[in-house]
Amino acid sequence: MRAFFCQTPISDGGCTEPTIHLEGFGGIMKAKPINATLFSTFVFLGLFLAACTPKCIIKGRVVDAETQYPIEGAAVAIRWYENQDCNGSAKNRTIGVDQGLSDAEGTFKFPHHQDKNYVMGVYKEGYICWSSRSSFSNGARSVAVPKTDSPVQNDMVVQLERLKGGHSEDQHASFTVLVAEEVTTSKQSPFYQAIKPLFKRWRDNLREEFKKTFSRQRSPQPELNPAR
Repeated sequence: MRAFFCQTPISDGGCTEPTIHLEGFGGIMKAKPINATLFSTFVFLGLFLAACTPKCIIKGRVVDAETQYPIEGAAVAIRWYENQDCNGSAKNRTIGVDQGLSDAEGTFKFPHHQDKNYVMGVYKEGYICWSSRSSFSNGARSVAVPKTDSPVQNDMVVQLERLKGGHSEDQHASFTVLVAEEVTTSKQSPFYQAIKPLFKRWRDNLREEFKKTFSRQRSPQPELNPAR
């Protein structure tokens, strides 16, 4: 048996309405006519959902860079976006943000928006924050060093390096907040909740630096040519 649509003429006018016909062993059976507006709505909705729905699921793992053991409870966030040209200035529009925590096997997964730009971050307490866009630069003037975007693909493995004594915790806090700003759109997000202690450290350091700068500006300046 097969089903097909056709347009059935309406007796009192020249318009037609869509009708379902079923063709089987006993011939062709005509089903109840479908309202044209309702039929068009379902078709449009189906096409819209097909265009907006991610095509597949990306699955990956978070592991310790030294031991290769899985890391449970790592915060994973990825922001999908597309570039836009607004009156000559380049901007990007966020398509969606996916977040979660790695499980006991270090596994995470999220929808994959094909042909879209992305920036991804992974954080776990005791480890250096990971970004698909930049690397932590310990001791350098800039806390982030640009790198070639790490590809987001199925069965990807994110290796986290441990934060050791030689690393600047203040700089790492600044780097982690920078990554959070790139991969999330809200400070109430799960990723921001995971980095809360580092965000507080970064904010306190910023306040202290502001106080020092403000104090220097208000302090009296020595005279260049003192009277003799």
